Amino acid sequence: MTLHGFVRSADSLLGLANVHIISKLAHRGTISYKDGSFAIHGYRDDTLLVTSVGYSRKLFVVNDAVLQQPHGLLILLEKDTVRMQEVVVKAFYDWPTFKYLFVHMESIKPTEVERLEEDLDNSLVGVRPAPLTIKGPIQALYDFFNEMARLQRKLERNRAAYNEQLIKEGRAQDTIPPLPPHRID
Repeated sequence: MTLHGFVRSADSLLGLANVHIISKLAHRGTISYKDGSFAIHGYRDDTLLVTSVGYSRKLFVVNDAVLQQPHGLLILLEKDTVRMQEVVVKAFYDWPTFKYLFVHMESIKPTEVERLEEDLDNSLVGVRPAPLTIKGPIQALYDFFNEMARLQRKLERNRAAYNEQLIKEGRAQDTIPPLPPHRID
């Protein structure tokens, strides 16, 4: 069946645009329009996962009482703010300071085998291996290892781009090793 509804802010009741709505049973998703309206294919007793930047995520159960509402589903999202520490942005005053900081960046440490079980337990917290969940333990394990590899590749690409720029500027003597020290063997 096609489920129609509106996503609104709980404090102002204004429609929210670009809210992600995902049907857990149908494995489909959609995004709300400017006025907060949406339409998605789903099932009776389905659960909709509703997420948006700046708002708390919400699980909305589609039951018979909700389906009988004349104007469709009404989903209210609560604002979710995160308080951050003060951030100070400073420019580098000279080339040697920038090079020193870049070269001495803390490299990504490889996973220690002794801590692997603890790290995996922490990454699997809150993951239910029940069928038809969005994430299972295999996906959490893949995400855990993939994140470390992705960050390592990003660091290597940044180092290569940095060296290319220095060579273009005619400062080949200032280049840094393409691999971090712990990866050179």
